[in-house]
Amino acid sequence: MEMLHTYFLCLFWIIYVEVWTEKSDVPCLEKFCNCSKNHSSARCRRLTYIPRVPSYVVKLQLENNVLSRINMDTFRNVSNNNLTSLTFRNNSIKVLTADAFQELKYLRYLQISSEKMLNISSLKMSFQSLNKQLMENMSFIHNGWTMLPMDLFSGFKNYTLKNLFITDYTFLNFNGSMMSQFSKIDKLIVERNEIVFLNATGLHSVIKLILTANNLFEIPNFCSETTGQSLVPKLIRLDLTENAIRKLHPMSFRCLENLRILILDKNRLAVLENNILSHLTSLNTLSISWTPYLSIIKKRAFRSHSLKVLRFANNRFHFDKERGKRNRYLYNSSELFNYTRSLTTLDLTKNHMPKDPVIFRKIFYPLVNLTELILQATHIAILPERLFQQMPLLHSLNLKGNRITTWNRSVFGNLKSLRKLHLDGNYIRVINESSFPIQLLQSLTKFDISHNEFWCTCAQKWFVDYCRSSNIYKILINWPIFYACIYPENKKHLLLVDYKPTDADCSTWSPILTIIIVIVVSLFLVTVVLILMLNCQANIRNLIYLFRVSKWKRKGYIRLNSSESFEYDAFIIYCESDRKWVHSELLKRLEAIDLKVCVHYRDFDVGESITDNITNYVGKSWKVIVVMSNHFTKSEWCQWELDLVQERRRRHGKEALILIMQSEIDSSHMTNSIRSLLDTTPHLQYQQGLGEDLFWSVITKAVMKPFKDPPTAIL
Repeated sequence: MEMLHTYFLCLFWIIYVEVWTEKSDVPCLEKFCNCSKNHSSARCRRLTYIPRVPSYVVKLQLENNVLSRINMDTFRNVSNNNLTSLTFRNNSIKVLTADAFQELKYLRYLQISSEKMLNISSLKMSFQSLNKQLMENMSFIHNGWTMLPMDLFSGFKNYTLKNLFITDYTFLNFNGSMMSQFSKIDKLIVERNEIVFLNATGLHSVIKLILTANNLFEIPNFCSETTGQSLVPKLIRLDLTENAIRKLHPMSFRCLENLRILILDKNRLAVLENNILSHLTSLNTLSISWTPYLSIIKKRAFRSHSLKVLRFANNRFHFDKERGKRNRYLYNSSELFNYTRSLTTLDLTKNHMPKDPVIFRKIFYPLVNLTELILQATHIAILPERLFQQMPLLHSLNLKGNRITTWNRSVFGNLKSLRKLHLDGNYIRVINESSFPIQLLQSLTKFDISHNEFWCTCAQKWFVDYCRSSNIYKILINWPIFYACIYPENKKHLLLVDYKPTDADCSTWSPILTIIIVIVVSLFLVTVVLILMLNCQANIRNLIYLFRVSKWKRKGYIRLNSSESFEYDAFIIYCESDRKWVHSELLKRLEAIDLKVCVHYRDFDVGESITDNITNYVGKSWKVIVVMSNHFTKSEWCQWELDLVQERRRRHGKEALILIMQSEIDSSHMTNSIRSLLDTTPHLQYQQGLGEDLFWSVITKAVMKPFKDPPTAIL
C-alpha cells in the first residue's frame, strides 16, 4: 500500500513539472513569427533583432528583417535553443563577424540567400566560429556575388559536408580549387548559374556533382593536365541537365572510371556518336531525355557492358524511321541495343516507336535481361506478337497513353515474371477472356487499365463478371472511379462496377452487332480507299503543289507557310552588352516553346571566320531577330550585320526581320541607316512589368508568322 502511495506521488510530481514547464515556456511572438511545434521551427519577419522563441524551436528562419550586422550577441535570445538549422533570407545583412556563430554549437544546416549586401570576406571570417564537426549542409543562393574567393572555405581543411549549394549566380567560370580543403563533399550543387568553363581541380572529395541549368557547351575536363590522373576519383554521380552541350565523343568522359550515374537531359545534342561511353567502365545509369534536336544515333552509341538503366524519354525520336534524307541511317534497329545487353531498365517515354512489328522486335531482341520496360506515350497502336516473351525477367511493363485498342491473345502469354502492367489511357473498349491469360491476372500485383474508352455492351460481360467473382479489383489501380463507359449513349459515364448485364440480356441478336458489322465494313472500304490513295500519293501531292504554286504565281508571289525548309527558326543579332537579357530572357523564352534559335557563342562553326559564320547561319535561319539599343548603334560589327540582313529584307519582305527595341536609342546615337530601317519596318518595344506578357506573345507570333518571297519572275 505504501509503495502504491509513493508511485502516485511520483506520477503527480512528473505531471506537475511538465505542465509547469510548458506554461512557463517563452510564447511565440505571433505578430512577427510563425512557430510550429510539430516541425520544431519558427519563421520570423519584419524585425530588427532576433526574438526569443519557444524552447522546442531548433530550426530558425529569418526572412525580410533588418539585421545589418550579425555577431555573437545577435543570437543571445536563442542561445539556449540548441539550434540545428539557421536560414537567412533577405535581411539586409552587411557583415557577419568572426564570432557570429560562436554560441550555435549544434548547428548542422546553414542557408544564406538573397543577402545581396553581404560582404563575402566577412562571411569567410564568420566560418571561424562554426562548429565544423557537426556542420552538414550549407547553401548560398542568389546573393548577387560576381565571384567567389579561392580561400572561401580555407578553414574547412579535413572536414566533411553532406550538401553544399552554390546557386543562382552569374559566374562564367567556376574553379573547383576552392573546395580542395574538404576531405569529403557528398553532394556539390552548382546550378542555375551561367557557367561556361569548369576547372575540376580541387574536386577530389566530391561524390555527387550537380551542374544543372548552366551554359556548358562541352563536357568539362576531369583529367589532370600534368599527371593525366582523375581529378574526381570519388565522383559517382554527374548531372549536366539543361546546359548547351552539342557534341559527345569517346574522349568526352575520360578520367571518370568510378562514375555510376550520368544525366545529360535537356541539352542540344544532335548526334550520338559511336563508343561515347567507352571510358565509363562503372556506369550504371544513363539519362538522355528532353533532347528534341537529337536525330541520329550511331549503332554503337550505347555500347557499355556495365550499363543497367537507360532513360531515353521525351526526345520525340523517330524509331519508326531508320533512314532519313539522302537515305542516311538515323539509327540501326538491329544494332541499337546490341552492345547494351546488361540493361535491366529501359525508359523510352514519348518517342515514336515503329509500326512494323519486325523492326519493333529487332530493337528489343538483345534485351533479354530487362526487368522494367517503359513505353509510355510512344504512339503504339499494335502490340507485336512474341515481343515480351523474349524478356523472361520482365517484372514491370508500362504501355500507358498509347493508341492500343486490341491485341492478339498470345501477346501477354507466358509472362511468368510480370507483376506490374499499365495499360491506362489507351483506346481499349472491351476486355474478354482472350485478352489476358488467367495465370497472368492472378500473378499481377498492380494492374492499371483505367481511363480507357470502355463499351458497356454484352462483349464486356465476361470482364465485369470476373471483377465481381474474383479479387482482381484489389490490384486494379483507380478502381472503380476511372473505369467508365463511353458507349452506348444511354450508358455513357456509367461505371463498369455498376454495369450488370444478365445472360438474358445477351442471348438474342443485338442491334449493337449490326452497328459493329457496319463499322467493320466501313473501315474496310476506308482502308481500300486509303490504299489506293497511298499508291497514288506522289501524283496527288504533285497536283496539289502545282495548283498552289499556280494560284500564288497569279498573285505575284509564293507564300512560305513554315520554317521547315530552314535549319533554324531564328537568328539573333545583338550587342555583347545586351548578352544577359538575350540569354536569360529572349533565348530561354523562345526555346521553351520548342523554337530552334541560332546564337553565335554556341552555334557558330569553330575555325570559320566570323563573317563566313554570320553569312552562313543567317542563310540557314527563317527569321532574323535584331535586338537594338544604344550599345548596338555604337558597335561596328552590329552595323555590319545589320547591313547584311538589309539585303534579306529586300528579298523576302519586312516579315523576314523582327526588330526589338530593347532600350530606347538616344538621338545622338541614331544613324541614318537605323532611322530609315525603323521608319520602314515595324518594331517591338520591350517593356518590363505591365505589358510584358503581351510583348512575348507578339514576339512568338512574329517568329511563326509566314512571309512572302518577291515576284516569281525574279526567282
